[in-house]
Amino acid sequence: MEADRFSTATYKPLVSILLAVYKPNNNWLIEQLISLNEQTYENIELLVYDDCPDFQINEEIIKKYITKFSYKLIRGIENKGSNKAFEELTKIAKGDFFAYCDQDDIWEYNKISSMLEKLQEKEVTLVCSDLSIIDESGNKTADSITDIRKRIVYKSGYNLAKDLLMTNFVTGCAMMVRKEIAQKAIPFEDTLIHDQWIAIIAAINGKIEFINKPLVKYRQHSFNQTGILKDVYDKKTYCQKRIEEFIYRYESLKKRFTNNEIEKIIDDTLIWLEARKSYFFKPSLDCLKIMIKYRKFHRISILIECFLPFIPNSIYKFIIKLTQKGII
Repeated sequence: MEADRFSTATYKPLVSILLAVYKPNNNWLIEQLISLNEQTYENIELLVYDDCPDFQINEEIIKKYITKFSYKLIRGIENKGSNKAFEELTKIAKGDFFAYCDQDDIWEYNKISSMLEKLQEKEVTLVCSDLSIIDESGNKTADSITDIRKRIVYKSGYNLAKDLLMTNFVTGCAMMVRKEIAQKAIPFEDTLIHDQWIAIIAAINGKIEFINKPLVKYRQHSFNQTGILKDVYDKKTYCQKRIEEFIYRYESLKKRFTNNEIEKIIDDTLIWLEARKSYFFKPSLDCLKIMIKYRKFHRISILIECFLPFIPNSIYKFIIKLTQKGII
């Protein structure tokens, strides 16, 4: 009955834009707010969560630039981080669909309407799109995020949870999800960014649809929260961030997904991760065999880690820099 209601020509479902802010650059925030206000879709509410009680956002900025639909500003009493901020917004939003939003990007005017078209299909739980890249001044530097993050491979279809566990291709500011799916994801998983976690829940419960066009101008700057090999500088930090933290993550996920279709994948991944950790500190043929056996999880990692214990740290630092620049 609900799916039929969404498909009627006259009914326009409510879309909740969920915007988390933390000490935003006011000029960038204004550009973002203008792009939200200029959306061609009409039935929208904006919920803003200010996660910085010590340097609160000026509400007059929102009031001035959001004129076509209602907004609500929630001020956090303590800094909880973006995951908790988006979780709080997810709890209180009233829309039929949720569109997550960052404070420094620019949305194309047809972003919401384009994503809603894809969500008319009953079994589609989440829609995501490509992003173009702009610099701090708003100048376009790339037509697609895949130009700078070459390992991103977008996918559409069913049974994508196993893919999303290891490599996320859903960017939070470029996705829209059904309300009931987003709220199923509560409480958000602490070991994952909110977009990857919601995407996994969406994949378990239905179909993910990719729109092969950039519907967001993603602003790349020195304060971006995510990036290629973030916080990896050398062999030691690689092990911490790419192996040990993944073990912690999968142990947490194992508790969340008992008696689930991806439980076996999580178990196998933990075997693979433990072998990688052991090999890093003390290379052995037995560990290498396990790493190769489960290489399907991330082939490039295994290719690098076979030689990682023997590569001088100075050379590895150089490889890291090339990877972060998107050269390799």
